Amino acid sequence: MANDTLKISRLYKDLDLAFTANPLTGDVSKKLDVNAVKQSIKILMLTNFYERPFAPQKGANLRGLLFEPMSSNFASIIQRTISDLITSYEPRARIESVVVSPNFDTNSYEVTLTFFIVGIARPQTLTANLKRLR
Repeated sequence: MANDTLKISRLYKDLDLAFTANPLTGDVSKKLDVNAVKQSIKILMLTNFYERPFAPQKGANLRGLLFEPMSSNFASIIQRTISDLITSYEPRARIESVVVSPNFDTNSYEVTLTFFIVGIARPQTLTANLKRLR
């Protein structure tokens, strides 16, 4: 009887943008599967227009929207912007829902993103707090 070994296959690999060292090899650590896609979505949401030299339209420009007066109308604009951004630039994620809630006490927006990763059956949730710095 042959001894079949189970091969673990990683779907997605990205560099860890915190640039922490791998304790065993000393190389830059990697983000795998779900964490890689979540990191990519966070970076896309925080990127403004013209920050990427060869892809100037790649980004959400959410920082500019945070300086507008807070309202549910701007929450829906942020929601649509995030949805369009991920649909256009992150092919590994399929959006289930984007919920943007304004928090008037802290002058911030709470973003809850539910999505499916291609090749993984369970839904994933990403929560971010968008707040202007000044």
